[in-house]
Amino acid sequence: MPVYSHSRISSFEKCPLQYRFRYIDKIKRDTPGIEAFMGNRVHEVLEKLYRDLLMSKRPSLDELVTLYHRLWASNFSARVKIVKTEYTAAHYEAVGERCVVDYHQRYEPFDQAATLGLEERVEMSLDAANRYRLQGYIDRIARAGDGIYEIHDYKTSSSLPSNADLAKDRQLSLYQMAVEKRFKDAREVRLIWHYLAFDQELTSSRTSEQIEKQKTDAMRAIDAIEAAREYPPHESPLCRWCDYRDICPVQKHLVKVEALPANEYMNEDGVRLVDRLAALQAQRRDVERDIGRVEEAILAYAEKEGATALRGTEHQARLTGEPGPKRRVALSPFKPEQMPLFE
Repeated sequence: MPVYSHSRISSFEKCPLQYRFRYIDKIKRDTPGIEAFMGNRVHEVLEKLYRDLLMSKRPSLDELVTLYHRLWASNFSARVKIVKTEYTAAHYEAVGERCVVDYHQRYEPFDQAATLGLEERVEMSLDAANRYRLQGYIDRIARAGDGIYEIHDYKTSSSLPSNADLAKDRQLSLYQMAVEKRFKDAREVRLIWHYLAFDQELTSSRTSEQIEKQKTDAMRAIDAIEAAREYPPHESPLCRWCDYRDICPVQKHLVKVEALPANEYMNEDGVRLVDRLAALQAQRRDVERDIGRVEEAILAYAEKEGATALRGTEHQARLTGEPGPKRRVALSPFKPEQMPLFE
């Protein structure tokens, strides 16, 4: 069984087909989204900040901002996707700069806790048989006091989680296991999320019972992945950011027509077929509404006349069912032995 990660498990949970493309077919894509690109640059600056501090060097805010823009310029390319086209790359670059500035102003001189590790790779086993293994990278591990350890995670996302979301967070819960295994004196582990775009620090903790539940849930998720033989797509708003839209059966036609000029878009075969079907279904709704009205009129007329069958020029309408709301009208052509009204 492979060594899993939180992101690998989450990929399957969000979309099994994306999981297959990424982890089974191993289709590599070099098309980062602008959000992830910006987040990576901010992470690089904060990592450099704390590495300098470990060497008794305290970079100034101006130095960090200059580094951020230098990293942005040296890494940015046309491959970086901007899904929210109402914003430009410059908008995102400015958000990242604000994250760096706000963080520096909030925590300078950065002596809240002693840094023990940066971008620290951890691996842990979820079971005694060492069958279920996970790995990950912790943004920052720190010691806030005797036996008190902190796991810091830096987020640049544009939304804040609820307390319920934090309580269910699997990633840092599993990282807590690794920290407790590594530091035998750990009597308290604080889980700290820095939502940098909001200048917010969110803190949570896990009991041993909660950790055990997260372990069990993670093993069940891995079992589901290992047992999977089909990988259906799961459509959601996240599809807009997926690296595999061009080969996904749900998204590939959208990708194709999005790239067409307006005049070619209207003439594309798939677009024309869908538009034709939509028009015909609209006509059908109108016809079905008219049919209902005529059937109601036939039922009313037949009741007034005391008849159970009405004759037209080429068809006849028969009333079926007992009188009442369930009575229906059945239309049929004349049988050969029946005399038509008109020759």
